[in-house]
Amino acid sequence: MLGMALPTARSTSAAGRDDSLVRLFAIAGALAIGLFSLAMGLLLSRFIETRMLERDAAVSRDFVQSIAKIQDLSSVLGAGAGGRAAQHPQFAEFVDHLGAMPGVLRVNVYAPDRRVLWSTRSELIGRRFEANDELDEALAGGVIVHTAAAPDKAEHLLLGAGPGRTVENYLPVYDAAGGAVIAVVELYRRPDALFDAIRSGQRLMATGAAAGGLLLFAALVGFVVRVERRLRDQRRRLVDAEAMAIVGEISAAVAHSIRNPLGSIRSAAELRREIDGDAQGHWTDIMRHVDRIERLVRSMLAYAAAPAAGARSELGAVVAEVAAASAPELQRQGRQLELDLEPRLGGVEAEPLLLAQIVQTLLANAAEATRPGGRIRLHSRRDGGSALLEVSDDGIGIEPERLPQVTKPFHTSKPGGLGMGLALAQRVAQRLGGSLEIDSAPGAGTRVRLRLPVQAG
Repeated sequence: MLGMALPTARSTSAAGRDDSLVRLFAIAGALAIGLFSLAMGLLLSRFIETRMLERDAAVSRDFVQSIAKIQDLSSVLGAGAGGRAAQHPQFAEFVDHLGAMPGVLRVNVYAPDRRVLWSTRSELIGRRFEANDELDEALAGGVIVHTAAAPDKAEHLLLGAGPGRTVENYLPVYDAAGGAVIAVVELYRRPDALFDAIRSGQRLMATGAAAGGLLLFAALVGFVVRVERRLRDQRRRLVDAEAMAIVGEISAAVAHSIRNPLGSIRSAAELRREIDGDAQGHWTDIMRHVDRIERLVRSMLAYAAAPAAGARSELGAVVAEVAAASAPELQRQGRQLELDLEPRLGGVEAEPLLLAQIVQTLLANAAEATRPGGRIRLHSRRDGGSALLEVSDDGIGIEPERLPQVTKPFHTSKPGGLGMGLALAQRVAQRLGGSLEIDSAPGAGTRVRLRLPVQAG
């Protein structure tokens, strides 16, 4: 019995470690995927904002260049360099168009020598800005985009923007040939519609990143849980294999050691009963106990042995034969056996003696769980490609904590029991591709359902 308890203890300990590993993976996976999703969301949100602002600046540059071309700004600036250019009607119309652009707060127009040709703030006109990297880059042909939620440069003061983000663009203006920069337009704008679109895209991106992270986490956890279940099932099979090996060793040793002596004891008791009679029933008791030991040995051998090749039995006939043989003994014990049997259940790929032993075990367990006067019901029927055999009683029932253990080898609550009956029934059902289900509750009786695949007989 110690040999069977140790694998179970190891299995329980390993299952606990598996649960801890799954929890640890769930926590670590949630943190890793959460951080990854957050980082990707921030990067993509920043990318969307940058690209949309750059695209908006490119559209503004093309618009300014179109106005400059229409107003022939290249000729104006070339002919009237200096302060006279600002007085030219075409230049005045050019800056009027700039001031009419949506969301414009301030406009500065720079000459190639960094001098302000025109500005919406008259005090800036004629000033020269030497240290301005953004202006230098624009004079070299680059399009500059700068955004801020609040004034972050001295030149941003007194913009009158109010609350909200502003965009500063440096837009180069090319000559008619498109080869040289003749001016730079600096625009301060507050494009609220653009920022609303950016925020909408960022919210959509954040939602997508969160949903993707949750989906990835759920998929990974589901995969790990499935793997863990398979590992647990394999571990259970290994434990069962170890149990079978132990049972096989015990069975072989028991069968070799006691079967011959048991046969001699039974023969001697039978002979003495024939010669001397058995008024006290002692020889009959000896024979009954010898038969009981023989059945226990046969159960252990049947549990560990492989199924016989080519064996086939008519399940309905086996059940009917066992029921007919068991009814008198159950009646003698004061138990009432109710039968509801379908005559033809189909063929089962197992030996008749093995099937009979299983049915006898189910009836014997039901009888032991009921008191005198109790009822035992044996029901069988065909269910598609399977046969369903059901044994129910109105006995004492089984406690919920014991229910998962009753089909394990050597687990028994009976003083003289071996704990192989239900283990053998489940083992045979699994070998044949069927199942054994047990429903029970204390004081409410027990119902055992044995389902076996059958072939038409």
